[in-house]
Amino acid sequence: MYAQVVDEADIQYAHRVDRKALAAITREMSKVNNGRALWAMAAQWLVIAAAFAFVLFVDRWWAWPVAAVLIATRQHALLALMHEAAHYHLLSNRKVSDVVSDLLCAFPLNMTTAGYRHEHMLHHRYVNTPKDPYLAGQLVDASWHFPRTPMRATAVFLADALGLYAPNHLKVVLPWTYWGRLVGRAQPRISAGEHLRYWLYVATLVTVLVTTGAWLHWLLLWVLPTTTVMMAFFRMRALGEHPIEETKSGDETRETRDILGTALENFFIAPLNVNLHLTHHAFPSVPFYNLPAMHAQLDKAGLLEDGVNQFDTYLGKENSLIQYLTREPEASAAAAAAAQPSRLSQPLHS
Repeated sequence: MYAQVVDEADIQYAHRVDRKALAAITREMSKVNNGRALWAMAAQWLVIAAAFAFVLFVDRWWAWPVAAVLIATRQHALLALMHEAAHYHLLSNRKVSDVVSDLLCAFPLNMTTAGYRHEHMLHHRYVNTPKDPYLAGQLVDASWHFPRTPMRATAVFLADALGLYAPNHLKVVLPWTYWGRLVGRAQPRISAGEHLRYWLYVATLVTVLVTTGAWLHWLLLWVLPTTTVMMAFFRMRALGEHPIEETKSGDETRETRDILGTALENFFIAPLNVNLHLTHHAFPSVPFYNLPAMHAQLDKAGLLEDGVNQFDTYLGKENSLIQYLTREPEASAAAAAAAQPSRLSQPLHS
């Protein structure tokens, strides 16, 4: 079975890419592999369980922050898997996919798959335009505005890790949550099935916590990381996906990026190939495990340019995202001017 394709097209992106030549491989890479998705979910939960067990076994104060950081990385991975379900290519059966995503990925992070999907599809349809809900939120939040000096950039990520920006992040995710959709009437309307499985999840969680008495472990090792450390990882990853600028070139291939990243960076900052964001926008029907193959196709087509829409690392010394985020403002203007000749009239997908 093939995944849903945004705007009912397998390939709708820049004029420079031969769509017909890539149609066959795109369809092949768009096949959903249930086994790989289920293993990915199982792997994240195994690491989470091991982190909780580590705290209990070691029984030292320092084990708690170590486990919390490790759990935060896997919470970020669960977000990535919810994103797969939002595109209907987590599992081949869409109804089952939404149920599994809600119970194992979204609800544990106080989100809903359908709520996230609604805004995420708007992001894909109107990416980098005033109708893009992500861009609209970031433009009015000064903490997303870069470039900054290295010290001021560090201060933002440190504030995330300490939870100081938690209210800002809550405003963004509120429409994705069960209560945000129920009380705030965010779209889409909650279905009967969502009501049933949400309260089943809550009942199961409360039963486990009451039975084990693990309230403190849940609060410090699960709830706290979602509003602190995980958000620092999330911000770094999100800043790498699209430039946060009011003036746009109109060429999505220059306003969306792939960041290769080291193995360690991708474990902490960009799990499950979410670092290949330009590739994802170019091929939204392709599941995460096949994105590297499609990234290679973009590279072969000559669409990737270092320092423009591709960086080698997040935190390295050469061609890195952090260099871009802490560059001189004048360098930003010069880069924008240099990119003008390559402007395209059509985005990656309409």
